[in-house]
Amino acid sequence: MADESHVIIAGFGLPGRVIAEALDDRKIAYSVIELNAETVRRCSQVGIEIVFGDVRQPEVLKRAGIDKASLVCLTFPDDSMVIDAVRTARQLNPHVKIIARCTFVSGGFQATQLGATDVVIAEQVVAREFSRQIETFLTMKDMTG
Repeated sequence: MADESHVIIAGFGLPGRVIAEALDDRKIAYSVIELNAETVRRCSQVGIEIVFGDVRQPEVLKRAGIDKASLVCLTFPDDSMVIDAVRTARQLNPHVKIIARCTFVSGGFQATQLGATDVVIAEQVVAREFSRQIETFLTMKDMTG
């Protein structure tokens, strides 16, 4: 049974750290899965619950607490790894919510088909920001003639 207060964060770059800060603010327990040994060493020294390994491996997800997790956040920028991780997490915990980061719409579509609950797609985020920037530019141009 999922614990409403346990989250797995896979990847501890900027997106993973932002998630961890939000969880810390709300006193929600989490564990991190990370492939960078230096990051694991540094985080372990300051008391962050962190597992060294590949999130696509069932034993790594088990060490991070997939059986009790209510949420898995896949934050790293590699669509094929994310897709494999979604598949593995979904097999190990059919009820866990999975938020997946994908670079391309096609990767997001695959992640959703395999069981991701929500997907953050980088190319859509970039497109929205370009649209916002262009609208600002065009508005300023209209104002100045």
